[in-house]
Amino acid sequence: MTEPVRLYLVRHGQARAGDGTYGHDTPLSPLGRRQAGAVGVALAHAGLAAIYASPMRRARDTAQPLARLTGLEVRVDDRLSEFELADWGPDQEFDWTIWRGEHAGVPGGETLQAFAERVGAACDAIVTPHAGEAIAIVSHSGTNDAILRWAMSIPAEAAWFHEFDLPNGAIVELLVWPEGRHPEGAPRYGVIQRAPNLDHLPEPLRSDS
Repeated sequence: MTEPVRLYLVRHGQARAGDGTYGHDTPLSPLGRRQAGAVGVALAHAGLAAIYASPMRRARDTAQPLARLTGLEVRVDDRLSEFELADWGPDQEFDWTIWRGEHAGVPGGETLQAFAERVGAACDAIVTPHAGEAIAIVSHSGTNDAILRWAMSIPAEAAWFHEFDLPNGAIVELLVWPEGRHPEGAPRYGVIQRAPNLDHLPEPLRSDS
């Protein structure tokens, strides 16, 4: 069996537009930039072999301090984008049957099953080449939910009965055996070691909004 991949999942820092509002692809706020810097320091000596990030600006900007400190390139993977809500607005009625997985939550948006499938495909492609290595993935709350479900081998079509509470700048550390931990065991095996880890964020830098 292959060696496990040590995977660090990072939720991006706080994001705000210039007017203080939150949008589809907003940049980091001043607080978010400080959170990103703290993440970089926390993982600078983790022996990372690669850094992957969502294409959304708040994720790429969160990954940059870590990239500078490690000398690694940020590898952007479009499949790590946040769950797609399309053009949902306050006047549209949200479909609360979205938890069933195959149902769309908003007109034109993706289903949670489709979301889980694309994130899972990204994880398969990202993790497989890194047996015995440590890597970081910088993305979003929803994407990290989907990654953790993938690591725990929860099928993409399974209903979403839960979520993981991951504040801005939080780090989750886990081990993943992409081909299983034992020849007669499960085909993929995951161990969540720390979730979420906020030790690198002093109280003034902690925010979940």
